[in-house]
Amino acid sequence: MKLNKKLGQHFLNSQGVLDFEATLANPKGKNVLEIGPGDGRLTQKLLERKPKSLTVVEKDSRWAEHLRTNFEEITVIEGDVLEEKLPKVDVVVGNLPYYISSPIIFSLSNLDFNYAVLMVQLEFAKRMVAKPKTSEYGRLSVTSQLLFEVKLIKKVKKGSFTPPPKVDSAIILLKRKDFKMDKNTEEFIRILFQHKNQMIRNALSHGGVKTDVELPKKRARELSKEEILQLSKLVKV
Repeated sequence: MKLNKKLGQHFLNSQGVLDFEATLANPKGKNVLEIGPGDGRLTQKLLERKPKSLTVVEKDSRWAEHLRTNFEEITVIEGDVLEEKLPKVDVVVGNLPYYISSPIIFSLSNLDFNYAVLMVQLEFAKRMVAKPKTSEYGRLSVTSQLLFEVKLIKKVKKGSFTPPPKVDSAIILLKRKDFKMDKNTEEFIRILFQHKNQMIRNALSHGGVKTDVELPKKRARELSKEEILQLSKLVKV
């Protein structure tokens, strides 16, 4: 079946990496959600490890039908993972379409689960785990690390996919934190990192935010996620 480039379809063809993902997910006896299963090659690996249940979300109607036909033991949700109502699960697994990795990951903050094993672009993964004062550190780093414990587990070469993407990938492990991000914190982080190399007051000012709160004499990119969270509680944007 021809792959749909508009949906960012690059199928993982390395059996070793597929086995690694499924083993890391440790689905035995758990309720599992798989995002973007395509033809079911990772789905099969998960089923071999005896999950309690497996629900898959597939946007491409052709692959959704293929999955229904070939995997009687799974539940297929045909639709956009960003729009569908998803069940409470223990584990989330998926090789994410790279063009919407960020929206998918942040949508998971509203889903009831324990941990997730996901494939994303390598550079995206590096930004998620980046530390203050590094070039990769930014809005994605802070937001990800406030919502989840994030670990970059394994790098995956682009040649492991068909067709090969232009960049290498990485497997990440996310563990849910008991944290909900309010709108003020979300907007504060967005404004702050639009000018991350400027001093905090200047960065906020460029975003139209004036405050009498005493601010650290640091650049935005030098602040830890804890410092940013504390400031967001003091400064209303």
